[in-house]
Amino acid sequence: MTDSMVINDILISFCQKIHPYNIPCIKFKELDFRYKLIYKKEYKIDENDINKASFIIFLISFIVLFITSIFITNFSLIMVTIYSFILALIFSYTFNIRFYKEIKKKEKQINALLYLVKIYFSLIQKSLGENADYSINFIKLIKEYKLPISKDFGEILSKIQLGQNPEALLSEIITPSEDFNSYLKGLLLSNFSHDNIRNGFSENSLEKQFRTYLREIESKLTVLFFIGLFFPLGLCFLILFQRINYFLLISILPLFFVSLKFLNKKFLKNDFFLLGLINNYSKKEKTKFDEFISFLIGFTMNLKRNISPEIAFLKSYSQNKRQFKLLEKPLKSQISQLLNFSCSFDEILENLHIELKSIRFKLILDVIGKIVAENAYLSHEKITDILNVISNHQKLENRLEIIIRGERFKVLLFLFLLPIIIGGIGGLIPLFNFVISNVTFNPSFNFASLFDLIFTYDFIIIFFSLLYCVYVSSYYFLKIINYERRKILLVVSNTLYGLAFFFSCINILNYI
Repeated sequence: MTDSMVINDILISFCQKIHPYNIPCIKFKELDFRYKLIYKKEYKIDENDINKASFIIFLISFIVLFITSIFITNFSLIMVTIYSFILALIFSYTFNIRFYKEIKKKEKQINALLYLVKIYFSLIQKSLGENADYSINFIKLIKEYKLPISKDFGEILSKIQLGQNPEALLSEIITPSEDFNSYLKGLLLSNFSHDNIRNGFSENSLEKQFRTYLREIESKLTVLFFIGLFFPLGLCFLILFQRINYFLLISILPLFFVSLKFLNKKFLKNDFFLLGLINNYSKKEKTKFDEFISFLIGFTMNLKRNISPEIAFLKSYSQNKRQFKLLEKPLKSQISQLLNFSCSFDEILENLHIELKSIRFKLILDVIGKIVAENAYLSHEKITDILNVISNHQKLENRLEIIIRGERFKVLLFLFLLPIIIGGIGGLIPLFNFVISNVTFNPSFNFASLFDLIFTYDFIIIFFSLLYCVYVSSYYFLKIINYERRKILLVVSNTLYGLAFFFSCINILNYI
């Protein structure tokens, strides 16, 4: 049992114990009816139990934080109350959405594999005779597919063996995925007929969410750029016009880092598992995937000529081997084993996905192996369906790349301007120290005294604080455009800041 499961068991037990009591609730999110049913089924608790527990966690957290802060800090009562309230609310919210996030994760996993399930089952529908029991075959398919709902379908299969009706059991099931529920409902209404096959390949919720993500990303990037640029500038002027407050500085710098990290993750996180989409864009992974798709296209075209999968595999390699760079070695080793009759076709696919070390390749190769084993004659049609799905996803990915390329010039411009501006303004700090100190020149006032006055401990703290801000902004700006040589540009950016700071400082000293 994992740590996460142990924590879940403790939290579920806590929610179940407070169920009979009339306790105030904190409700952060309005849940869909489907989620409420899954709470009862998966966790044996109600939504209201979670909201009650959230209130208790908030209350305990607030009291503990408030009392602790009163004794160990010198902050004002208002300050202690505000940050205790905020932190307690964060703890409560984190607990409240814990189970919701788990269900959402399962939903994404199901939606990501749903296309493959549809394609594979459509082949089963075509391959089996009219008198076949499609409902039983569908249940067995889901049970063996290692989906988050596979266990539930295993239980349904056990109930069928005890004499219960499969269609009735399927009609009662509710999964985290609305797409899967709609697909299953369509199958039941059509009595698993072939007419429902093509209707299953319409755009799913993951693709719709990704289109929304594409529409919103530019405005989100603007917010990220605004904070990354104006926070360091604001800090500069704050330091210039008032005496440095170490507590304020210690509080602000981590807050700046956490804010940019959170916004970067929240706005730009690409966790849409679409078959043709390379998450966290990498040129190497994209090249490897493009080579893999070229190989699959050749494999499919050869299968279309009614030749065996093994020969289709060999021919596809020989036709495309000049294009292969990253796939040359793994494919060549499998071809050698195939020619030496040391592996079956299924074993070759298994070895290939082990060498490629990617869940995406594994999923595609697994379903291809199943499709070929189910019906080699019709397999080219279903592999073509998979390639069409991947092609649609790659078109979405190309739109994302165009947006990111459009931001590249802006990022590189900010990367050079920001350190120069921050360094230039930061270098004025010695002049302000000098003016604020109200020094009256006299014959005994020498350069050594001036040096001691200006280059204080505060000066060092300010220099490195602004350097930190420049580094954090530059790092997250480069992360936006997935720049590969990030370290070089970060060094250049920080060097520009240092040079601008000290040149500004030296020029000011000439006028003092």
